[in-house]
Amino acid sequence: MRTSVSAGQGNHKSKASREIRSALNSILRFSCFSVFAIGLHGAAQAAGAGPKGRYYVTDESGYNKIWQFQGTTLNSFPTVPSGGGDPDGPIIVDGNAAGGAGRVRSVKGGFWGGSISPSSNSPGYEYLFDGTPTTSLNLDFTAHSPYGRVIDAAFDGENSYIVSGLFQFGSAGVFKYADNFSGTGSLVFNFGPDSILQSQQGITYDTKNKTLWTSDYNLTGTGIGYVREWDMSGNQKSLFEVVTSSGVRSERNTALAYDFSDDTFWLNAHVEDSLGLGYGIGELWQFSRGGEFLQAIHGQELDPNAPSDILYWGGEIRATGQPPQVPGPLPALGVAAAFSFSRKLRNRIKRSSIV
Repeated sequence: MRTSVSAGQGNHKSKASREIRSALNSILRFSCFSVFAIGLHGAAQAAGAGPKGRYYVTDESGYNKIWQFQGTTLNSFPTVPSGGGDPDGPIIVDGNAAGGAGRVRSVKGGFWGGSISPSSNSPGYEYLFDGTPTTSLNLDFTAHSPYGRVIDAAFDGENSYIVSGLFQFGSAGVFKYADNFSGTGSLVFNFGPDSILQSQQGITYDTKNKTLWTSDYNLTGTGIGYVREWDMSGNQKSLFEVVTSSGVRSERNTALAYDFSDDTFWLNAHVEDSLGLGYGIGELWQFSRGGEFLQAIHGQELDPNAPSDILYWGGEIRATGQPPQVPGPLPALGVAAAFSFSRKLRNRIKRSSIV
């Protein structure tokens, strides 16, 4: 049986059809706007050369500074005490300290925890995020003198961890201290007898997997270096080679840091001018969790007055207290508008239904 439609119903239906088409066009326009805005938002983030989180690094090149890389900016502040013996090495970033105000803590690095002999401590300081010194620190490594060089640290929100390595200078392992490097340090685990495993120098804490990652400082001449993931009992869980997408390898790697704002890793690759920009050593490389090379940057890209030749020792990205990354207002606006027009469309369809 065919259903007939009166002229009045036809005009009503024609009007409803026009409204539906109008609503669909509006959704399409706002959806395109939302996608465009999301694209702009992503492009703006991608345009930032440096890490999303703030990457604090110490250097072994005698500048006696703590360098801060984030997005397109590079800042620094002087270490305390400046000069004298080895430069600062182990560094942690505590975002929850002082009621959320946050603190940066670093101590002298080098052999036997940065001291001239294993019978003395390694001095350092705690700083506000702007570099203002607040409290003196000391790393006591005297109980672990058979172990090798100490230049980097990690932080899990409560405890700091240092890695001691270089197979030529003793044993290698990971030690746990309080959040301000106090105490005598307790051994977490030793590395295996392999000479490369005995030469771990970078370390960071993975807040996602609750594991530690270390980086090779390979002096065997093979030209190959790895970043390795360990559980807290010292079992190796995963690893990836430190190599760029164009095949440039780095066998010695320091200043390892995990950036949980985008789930990536940063390190100082001890290579020279893989970027082809005429800069010297001092490149920072970024990798995905799975080991995909993402990018390389040099400080002079962000600041032409930055050192051309510099090697970094310790590195850490703010590990606690950092708010999660959220999309900007434009994508949210587009999505909200699309939902609003979708609701209006459903109401119009409902009103125009013919029973």
